[in-house]
Amino acid sequence: MGTPSSAGRYRIERLLGSGGFAAVWLGHDEELNARVAVKILADHWTLREDVRERFVQEARLLRQVDSHRLVQVFDIGELDDGRPYFVMTYADRGNMEERLTAGGLPLNEALRTAREIAEGVQALHERGIVHRDLKPSNVLLRSTPDGDRTMLSDLGIARTGDRLSSLTLPAGSPGYMAPEQTQIDGAPDQRSDVYGLGALTYHLLTGEPPGEARRPPSALQPAIPPTVDAIVLRALEPEREARWPSAAAFGAALDRLTSKIDTDPLAELAVTRDHRPERRRPGRRAMVIAGSAVAGTAMTAGAFLALAGGDDKGADPEGRWLRTDAGIPVQYRGQIVQAGTWCQMKGLSPALIAAMLKAESNFDPHLSDPKMDEYGIARWTPRVLVHWQSGGLNNPEPRPAQITPEMSIPAMGRYLCYWGKDLTAVPGDPALNLAATYRSSAKTVREAKGIPPKYRPYTDKVGRYINEYKPR
Repeated sequence: MGTPSSAGRYRIERLLGSGGFAAVWLGHDEELNARVAVKILADHWTLREDVRERFVQEARLLRQVDSHRLVQVFDIGELDDGRPYFVMTYADRGNMEERLTAGGLPLNEALRTAREIAEGVQALHERGIVHRDLKPSNVLLRSTPDGDRTMLSDLGIARTGDRLSSLTLPAGSPGYMAPEQTQIDGAPDQRSDVYGLGALTYHLLTGEPPGEARRPPSALQPAIPPTVDAIVLRALEPEREARWPSAAAFGAALDRLTSKIDTDPLAELAVTRDHRPERRRPGRRAMVIAGSAVAGTAMTAGAFLALAGGDDKGADPEGRWLRTDAGIPVQYRGQIVQAGTWCQMKGLSPALIAAMLKAESNFDPHLSDPKMDEYGIARWTPRVLVHWQSGGLNNPEPRPAQITPEMSIPAMGRYLCYWGKDLTAVPGDPALNLAATYRSSAKTVREAKGIPPKYRPYTDKVGRYINEYKPR
């Protein structure tokens, strides 16, 4: 992608962040003497009309909602080379993911921030928009005379109106996405965003996204009252009918609660210092951050950007998910943990994903087998991977050279979560049944009532590697 010197009247100063489909630049509005964020479509997507339309649609949606709890769009246009761009609020205080690197927020600050995020989600829902990718990096912060303003960003995978009833492909971010978002045609609705609000609030309170066990926030931070636990856990119910019915209802519950909590900041500080246990580093979280003041829209999952695999040096540093001395390449641990915890399913684990990668390619990201039409570290066939890549069919079928670990490893988790639901009645080791499904199909494994003989050598190998990689 070429470096533009300007976009319309906006002088480009420096790159804030970039992804596979777009980049966000810090710009300067010469006429108003103000800093702005300028999002520009990557040049190699300029001729794809469907990609251009989706890019422009994001700007339209942000403009239509017009809430101070969402990033504002001020202008839209094209560069001389034909690339579309739009101009947004500059988040000079960075994003919430950066704020949370030191751990959870003080109780009142966390609850106040959660209410503000819920206001932004409610504004989207009132216009018939489901965000689908609520997470800390999509919550931006801008300084104002009254303090930092919280704003939502990135509607790249948002769904609106009639699109809510059309075919829905798996999309979202692990740790924050509702269970139905892991399914093809899971038909996410406003209650999917309620789940995302619950996961975000959990992270604000504890410093970690919720884990598979759905422990109450107070299990990590004892100073959190049981009433807060109840509100957050209701938002995180696996069955959407059991959740809060709307973002407005979730926000109202927080409003009623916070009026009963001491708001003295000095008293709160004393509680958090004296009674909080030592923080544990998050095991499932470690997303790539590109600059302290990124506007956020260039670093998120969805139609425009591949899911980040993470800061792999910080992924699972204590060996919670994988042994640290078993030869698993450190640069892939983040993606492996992400794929292995994509959903709650018997047999699925980071150790299984690592074992399959070892069996498939010996962790070779450049593997190329044209005869079998299989490529990359996970041996994907491009016409199959197109369904399971981040954003699904909203993105084009990848060429072999484009099948990177960042694309192909998380796709394994999506694939196994979808097809694994058909294996619940199949006897045998659930992990090895999943491995056989990856090599064949769920139908093949189901009809064979287990691993077909043809795939037994492969699953035996996977089983040996699982034992080597899982923590002891």
